[in-house]
Amino acid sequence: MFKIIIISALWCPSCLIMSEKYDRLKSEFSNFEYINFDFDFDKDKTAKYNIGKILPILIIEKNNEEILRIIGEKSYKELKKQIEELINDK
Repeated sequence: MFKIIIISALWCPSCLIMSEKYDRLKSEFSNFEYINFDFDFDKDKTAKYNIGKILPILIIEKNNEEILRIIGEKSYKELKKQIEELINDK
């Protein structure tokens, strides 16, 4: 099973832009597990995933192993393509 972890912050303009795209991903790939956390309020998770200061970050894991990290703003089409490639490769 794939897990998508989304790291964002309330102050981050790119995070606000990407939130709608992430919501679309959730509806299209509803069989994935989704975890959202805030960069400022979840310091333990921020450290666990070695998160820098560039946000947002989308991490895809399979069997608790990171297989893809997408940093910053991307188009919905690009996000979807990368996820579909993962599904087809794994």
